[in-house]
This record gives sequence, C-alpha cells and structure tokens, in this order.
Amino acid sequence: MNTKTWLFIPLIIIGATWGLTIPAIKVAVSGGYPVLGVLFWQVFLAAIVALILFLPKRRILKLTQKRLILFGWIMAFGTILPGIITYSAAFHLPAGVMAITIAMVPIFIMPIAILTGHESYQKKRVLGVLMGAISIILLIGPQASLPDPTKAGFVLLAILSPLCYAVEDNFIAYFGLDGMTPVETLLGSAALGSLVLGVIVFSQGSFIPLWENGIELADFAILIIGLTTGFAYAGFIWLIGQGGPVFAGLVAYLVTFFGVIWSMILLKETYSEFIWAAFAVMCFGVFLVRPRNDVKKVQTK
Repeated sequence: MNTKTWLFIPLIIIGATWGLTIPAIKVAVSGGYPVLGVLFWQVFLAAIVALILFLPKRRILKLTQKRLILFGWIMAFGTILPGIITYSAAFHLPAGVMAITIAMVPIFIMPIAILTGHESYQKKRVLGVLMGAISIILLIGPQASLPDPTKAGFVLLAILSPLCYAVEDNFIAYFGLDGMTPVETLLGSAALGSLVLGVIVFSQGSFIPLWENGIELADFAILIIGLTTGFAYAGFIWLIGQGGPVFAGLVAYLVTFFGVIWSMILLKETYSEFIWAAFAVMCFGVFLVRPRNDVKKVQTK
C-alpha cells in the first residue's frame, strides 16, 4: 500500500499529542494526588471520549462472556497495572526518562510473540531486544546518568509498565476483538476500568474532586492526560485505516521523541549524555523490532 505523503501530518500531530501525556503525568503526581485517584480520572475521561465517538454509530454494544474477559484483561494489563506502575515511578524519575522506558513496548512484544508462536525468530529483531536492554543499562548503570543515582531502581520499576502493555497486545493478537471495533473495545474496557477504580477510590477516600478549589496545575494535567489519551487513541485508529498498521506503528517513535521534547520545554528538564545515548539506542532497537510489512491485522469482524 502506498502511503500518501499528507498522512505524515496527522501522524506527527498524534505523536505530539500522545507525548504530551508524559510530562503531564509528572506534573499530576508531583501535585501530591493519590495514584489511584489520578488513574481514575484518566480512565473515566478516556471512556467519555470513546462514548462520544461511539454514539454516532447508533449501535448497541452487546456484552458476552468473551467480551467481558477481553475488557477485564485490557483493564488489568492495559490500564490499572501499568498505570499504577507509571504514576509511582514518575514521581521519582524525570519525565524524559519515563518517555524512553515507554519505548520498550515493541521491544517486549516481540519475544513474547515468539514464545507464543505469533512471530518467527529473526536475528535482527532479537538484536533490537538487546538494544533495549543496553538502553536500560545506560539509564541505571553510569553514576552520571540519572540526576539522583539512588533512583535507579525506579527505572526497573518503570519498565514493568511496557511489559504489561506487551502482554496486553499479545493477548489481543491471540484472543481477537470478538467482532468489535477498536472504539467499542476502548469503550468497554474504559467503562469497566472506571467502575472498578471508582469503587476503589471512593471506598478508600482517594477520589480527587477537581472542581473543589478551582482548576490548579495538577488538575489541569489530569484533564490533559485523560482527554489526550482518548483523542490520540482515536486518531491512531483512524490512521490505521488510512495508512495501514505498519505506517501507524511509527507513532511509537514519535511518542517517545515528543515525550522527551515536551519534558524539556514544559518542565525545563536537562539530561546527561548517558540518557541521550539511551534514547538513541532505544530508538534503534525499536526500529529493528518494528512490524513486518506482511503482518496481519487483528480480525474484528
């Protein structure tokens, strides 16, 4: 399929929008809000965006046992677990470092796909996984890498988040979407996540009333996280239809790139040469494990 040149414009916009969530997460957790309270708003706002996109279709989202299992899996490994890990680590690490660790998603996906039989062994792609490991070593190894070397353990915590996303991705590749569109899948999983997190945050007293004392910086960051996540994902779905899954997959590079750039601009972060080296090595690793041109899309119908 020949990709139209103009599609690079929405590709960059989507990458820049999604990348904005990374410094926003740093601002939100630095405001002293409880992790689950922030995560609830992220999932709830994403569900609202999905509902807005779903309603014009005038369809009924039927619930079956298979779909509930799918929603539960996406909620656990695509939302709650990686969300808790990301927010917990983001409190201790620079946002730019978080952006680099998020790029581990495609690097984790590949070995899991080989073990489950969804992908075949290729030396080039295994080299990409090794590049990802080297990138993490550059982040936690040299004394001059992180601003506070004692926080190196939180880098290892942070990379558990992309591992969760990789488990989610491979499960969807095996399980399928049971006839649903991506928007319907997002709506179902986000609605279930909102319900589960809502019960937890209200019972624990960790609900965040954003309207109580006016919208402060941390509140604004939470709104950015939820709304940009929903709209960026919707744009990503649209891009798959316009340019194909391989072209749309290039957004992973841009999310990491813009996550670093936004963090430098908005948070005034500066990085050591080791972090920049880790960034370059990680991008090369993602390039090596990128999807093949003949990869098949998940069947939704």
